Amino acid sequence: MNEDNYIYAVTRIRALENKLLDKSKIERMIEAKNPEEVIKVLYETSYAGLVSEMGDTGDYETVLSKEIENTYDMVKKMAPEPELIDMFLLKYDIHNLKVLMKSSFLDEENDYLLTNVGTISPVKLKEMIREKNFVFLDTEIKRGLDEIINSFSINPDPQIIDIILDRSLYKVMSEIALNNNNEFLKKFVELQIDLINIKMFIRVKAMGYGREFLKKAFIDDGKLDFNFFSDAMDEPVDTLKDKLAISDYKNVIADGIDSYVKTKSLMKFEKLTDDFLLGYVKEGKFVPFGIEPVVGYIMAKENEAKIIRIIMVGKINKIDNELIRERLRDVYV
Repeated sequence: MNEDNYIYAVTRIRALENKLLDKSKIERMIEAKNPEEVIKVLYETSYAGLVSEMGDTGDYETVLSKEIENTYDMVKKMAPEPELIDMFLLKYDIHNLKVLMKSSFLDEENDYLLTNVGTISPVKLKEMIREKNFVFLDTEIKRGLDEIINSFSINPDPQIIDIILDRSLYKVMSEIALNNNNEFLKKFVELQIDLINIKMFIRVKAMGYGREFLKKAFIDDGKLDFNFFSDAMDEPVDTLKDKLAISDYKNVIADGIDSYVKTKSLMKFEKLTDDFLLGYVKEGKFVPFGIEPVVGYIMAKENEAKIIRIIMVGKINKIDNELIRERLRDVYV
């Protein structure tokens, strides 16, 4: 598509970026004495309307979910290629499918975990799973669900659901980026896949699983192929730092693995991953016309929701301010 078609969308995005949470408001939220004071800061932002409808501070997740839903609705209306925006909504469909498939197989009711964000309503997805009728889903996702049904009858392990649906998600995202011949999107998907595979590799080694499980959980279409990880299986996890020392991921790996070795937690790695991906989309922030600033805004809003969530959880659980700061992601503006 001619990038000039994005003139209107990018112009709107430039104005909306001015309403994103800035560092000063985030700092005020961190310094707030309690969750109620955090909410008071949000009254000064684009969240004011939604916050005013909250019953109590515990409803903040509903506010964040609705804000993300509104963001996608607005962006899809202004973007000349709404199908490309669906590419970023798919992760919410996959989240809902994971919840619903586990509920179905384990005979549990977990509707409270569902989100209204996505390309298909959770009600419709629930109906599809109940009837085992997946004809309206992408071919790759349909194939994944069929594989889960067949695999679960042999090995009723809930991990299978996550593994197969994650593979399906990134296969679809890769195909969309490839079919639209968009280098920015192709690289963005590749970066996500590589970082997910790196995190998965660390977990597989920590749990003492072998190459067979690694192959099962591995997601194709990244820059780092399966052999890269298979060859490293018998080495200490921190050798990844040397293997990726001249890669795009060198800083994520160096700091993330150092933290993991010390704490046995991937929390720092996940924060660095989020910051790295946000940094990538920020590179396209000043592209005059094109999908890059639109994607950047979507990522900025999702990142903003993570920041608010971390602060609210911290305040509700009376976590020290410095620890909250350590967990916070970078900001887009």
